[in-house]
Amino acid sequence: MKTVLLITARFDPAADLILAELRNRGASCLRWNTREFPLDSVLTYRLSNGGVDGEIFADGRRIDLESIGSVWWQWDQPVGFPPELQGEERRFAETEAQMALAALMTTGKFVWINHPQRERIAKSKPAQLFMASQLGLNIPRTIVTNDPDEVRRFVVSSNEPTIYKGLSQPRNMAPGQVLFTGLLTEERLASLDLIRHTPGIFQERVKKSYELRITVVGARVFSARIESQMLAEAALDWRRALHDVNYEAVELPGEIEAKILAFMQAFGLIYGAFDFIVTPEGRYVFLEVNPSGQYMWLECATGLGITAALAEALIEPCQT
Repeated sequence: MKTVLLITARFDPAADLILAELRNRGASCLRWNTREFPLDSVLTYRLSNGGVDGEIFADGRRIDLESIGSVWWQWDQPVGFPPELQGEERRFAETEAQMALAALMTTGKFVWINHPQRERIAKSKPAQLFMASQLGLNIPRTIVTNDPDEVRRFVVSSNEPTIYKGLSQPRNMAPGQVLFTGLLTEERLASLDLIRHTPGIFQERVKKSYELRITVVGARVFSARIESQMLAEAALDWRRALHDVNYEAVELPGEIEAKILAFMQAFGLIYGAFDFIVTPEGRYVFLEVNPSGQYMWLECATGLGITAALAEALIEPCQT
């Protein structure tokens, strides 16, 4: 049986759960904390006309690249450098380490959850909205721009308040921190020229009955209803009250589930965490998907078997 490689940050509770589940199932697995690379772990490639091989040394173990069957990838920038390495030398070393790690995408025949290149494409929120619309999912009326005048025209033409979202969610934010969705108030409109420096996402606010967090692992779909409208602080963005809102495992309509799976296939993803609104009229409205979204708190609240599904998805390629 081949080995499951987990490439994660130092703080990754989901990886802890998956690792425990893999070990309980007797799977060979290795966790590689990229914060230890390159100073405290080793990556080696050997290339010649005769072929390619290599190895990783991490967590006190050495494994051949050809012995890896699957990879759980929760990328974190390699920062395992001596503190005295600073400035241009530090930036050069970081680039070199990143390039060495990136070669894993092409040198090995692994199953990635998710493949880094596919995940990078799928993280584009405009691309997500385009794909969702193409597949027949409802989406909010949206503008993505760095033109303040375009935003002002959008606000005037909207029947509902306008909300603002960032185009990205930095991976290196401290645990528990997040960029929340915000309402575009008069005060914020007055400083709108700041978007000249960085584009943003502006959407017409969608009325909510409740929300859904839909976690997909391969062909398996785990859906949870979020009673976000029961708490004032969760009404706009339920993540503000992550541990206070009520969650309930629910079944999706077959048509919505089929479109979600088609979305995953279009982007080449195996894992993804979707956010939807269900309106008072019963319309399902796609908001976004996080290809590396967290799920542990949701599993604890609902009993959904997401960790087990991920372990199974990682073990299966290792059995061939």
